[in-house]
Amino acid sequence: MKNNLAKFSEFANSLYPHEVEYLLSIQNFSTQVNLQILKHIQYNIKNSEHAKPFESEIDKRKYSYLKNWIETKLSEIDVDHYYDWLIGIEKKIMTDSIMPEEERDLLQRTKTSKNTHYYFIRFYELLQYYRDYLLIRVRNKYHAPVSEYLRNNEAHYNYVTDLNTRLNAAAVDIVMQHDQSEIQSRQWEEFLLNTFFDSTIDGYTRYRALVRLTFLYYNYREFDKLKTVYNKLDDYFKCDIFYSKRILSNYYANRGMMHSKLNELTEAERYGYLSIRQKNSDYLFYLISLCGVLLKRKKQKEALEIMTASMPEIKKTESFYNKIGFVAFYIRTLVANNLVSKAVSYAETYLEAYKKEIMMHRWHLFFSAYFQALTKAEKYEKVLSLSHRYKLVSKEKQFMAEAKYLPILYWYSTVAEYMEGSFSDEKMEQTIIKSGNLLIKNDYKISKIKELLAELTPILPANFERICKGLEM
Repeated sequence: MKNNLAKFSEFANSLYPHEVEYLLSIQNFSTQVNLQILKHIQYNIKNSEHAKPFESEIDKRKYSYLKNWIETKLSEIDVDHYYDWLIGIEKKIMTDSIMPEEERDLLQRTKTSKNTHYYFIRFYELLQYYRDYLLIRVRNKYHAPVSEYLRNNEAHYNYVTDLNTRLNAAAVDIVMQHDQSEIQSRQWEEFLLNTFFDSTIDGYTRYRALVRLTFLYYNYREFDKLKTVYNKLDDYFKCDIFYSKRILSNYYANRGMMHSKLNELTEAERYGYLSIRQKNSDYLFYLISLCGVLLKRKKQKEALEIMTASMPEIKKTESFYNKIGFVAFYIRTLVANNLVSKAVSYAETYLEAYKKEIMMHRWHLFFSAYFQALTKAEKYEKVLSLSHRYKLVSKEKQFMAEAKYLPILYWYSTVAEYMEGSFSDEKMEQTIIKSGNLLIKNDYKISKIKELLAELTPILPANFERICKGLEM
């Protein structure tokens, strides 16, 4: 009995809050105890630090029934499960191996599948393949309902495929703006908002619009606008529009990052932990974001435990973007735990092994962490050596005009110049004040500058007290 409840508890703890919200909205139990258990799951999810054990007095068959019911109901709306079915049936049609019962199921779906379904476009294209399959075999009985579905939805299919073509064009501008400051993407905002909020089109198209909208608001650092959109998305996730564990995990990670940018750290941590419950191809990316939040909340021991336990995940990923991100935050986490020598050694070893990849991908993030470690270790000459060798300050200044990067490397290099005797107090202070005042335009940048000042102040308290007074914040 104890083992059975342990397994059920493990299953219940793997559920996401939005999954339980949805299940509660559709439940129609004839037995009150089923609802009691489901509400118990909801309570534990909302109060994870004060979770209550499941009642052993309840018949274990009730737990077994509820587990099966939950898995069935979530599977029915899981868009990833649906996509697996689509791909499987398409392969069978293309290889002439579809079975009679599978054909009957496919025909039944033409009666129930609406053009607002998440994968309407792929379902429509599947039926196009199937119609050709039937035509060649002169199977008019099945051909008629398939043709009717295609005919009735042709105009809508053409409309949403055109939307997706425009979404592809939007992605080019939005992503390129991230790398090239002269490109703008504001012109896509209204189109993306209209597409996301359009309940008459399929979920896949709407979600693609949301992804681009998220990126756009990050480009312009407009996190309050993003929060408004995410609050609406939060309601959608309690329904059957966008559901899959993969999509939910992605949402929790993005929401966590958004709250972090807004300095809403309690919420950022909560969503961060939700995002790493399921291990997928983006797990490292989500983990990095969570560790950043934990460091901000001075929970450096927790951050180190999580990162150390996740070290094997680095070997599994092919993404140097995620690898370098992980390494940078691991260096910062070591510094936060006063393991400065280890941080410097780890950074030095990684740079030696992956110079090319670092400079191609996340050089600013990596060297920001490395310079912090070197400064903590009082290795100022090494800071200047790396800065000159890789022309880091000049590279950083190229992006500072659009405020894509803060002057982190510039300020650390300036402090290093001062420590090495090349700058006077006044020159060092005025250099930092001048560059800082150029970037103070909105609350987000002010918040990030304050974080950078908090990093540097312990090194030269008196100097940075004067610098803080000179900054127009």
